[in-house]
Amino acid sequence: MKKMGMMINNNNGDEFENRLLLYLSSFTEERFRHLKKVKNGVWICYTDKKAWVLKNFSSNKHIENQIKLTDDLFQHGFSSTYKFHPKHLEKNCFFENNTYGLIEYIEKGKVFTYQTNSERRKALHLLDRFHETTSNFIGTFKSTLQEFNQLKKWEIRSNEFITNIPLLKKFIQPYYLDVYLEWAKCSLQNMKKNEAYFYNKPTCIIHGDVAHHNFLLNKRNKLFLIDFDLISLGTPKLDYLQFANRILPYLSWSMDQLFEHPFIIEYLMDKPFLFALIYPSDIFREWNRFIKTQKSKPKASLLKHLEDLTYMQFSQRNKFINEIIRSI
Repeated sequence: MKKMGMMINNNNGDEFENRLLLYLSSFTEERFRHLKKVKNGVWICYTDKKAWVLKNFSSNKHIENQIKLTDDLFQHGFSSTYKFHPKHLEKNCFFENNTYGLIEYIEKGKVFTYQTNSERRKALHLLDRFHETTSNFIGTFKSTLQEFNQLKKWEIRSNEFITNIPLLKKFIQPYYLDVYLEWAKCSLQNMKKNEAYFYNKPTCIIHGDVAHHNFLLNKRNKLFLIDFDLISLGTPKLDYLQFANRILPYLSWSMDQLFEHPFIIEYLMDKPFLFALIYPSDIFREWNRFIKTQKSKPKASLLKHLEDLTYMQFSQRNKFINEIIRSI
């Protein structure tokens, strides 16, 4: 292999990043000139001709599933995502006891959100294409991906929230704590009665994290689906349930507006799906994360966000849940 030269961006004197650049040049047989840290475990890396996203993965199995998924997606005509560097098909990218992935860099265009009906519909149509495409090769992942269990996930989340109650009482008024817990109990009890609805035979690979930031518009206004860390085997309804939870705040918790959306409308008459919409997933998720990560005095801005989530939307959410229960 010919010797690789490079210009190392080392403003912070980070010897680790120097070694990482050298390793990437050796791994790819390309000249990596510099890199820029985006956040812990993620960098943008530059060769003479191209930019790549370098990401730290938890295990070889984790990245191998994603490499295979993206490769299969492209082979089946789904090009609205990224590719991994071709060298990953030959060998593992393993540096200083950590597994890394070099991912094609997609230059961002306009910021994508769920604020408009047009954006939400674009995301839903892309998600549908993803499900339809992965249904063609789901069999090849049955030995490497787990089946998603929505009920189990939310039971674990609820138990964590209940464990955190002694600390949460410092931040959440007792009335609201009681109501959120009652909604969760009602939802989980009825989901359990209909467990087969959520845990029936998988028909595709589900994305598992359909937050708006996992949809990306490039400079040409093409929408991409990214970040497959939480992929699993399941049915499309599981992604659409999470999608519904994500967009309801943008709809002022309107049941009518929610079920005007394509693909989600298919579940309007499904009682288990409606009961699942009662579960306060965002409340439990965000407060559990807050308790887990707070090692010092909480930041005022973060607490303000959590208080807005907990109290400002409460009246609309309460009206929505009452409407769901009446319809059931």
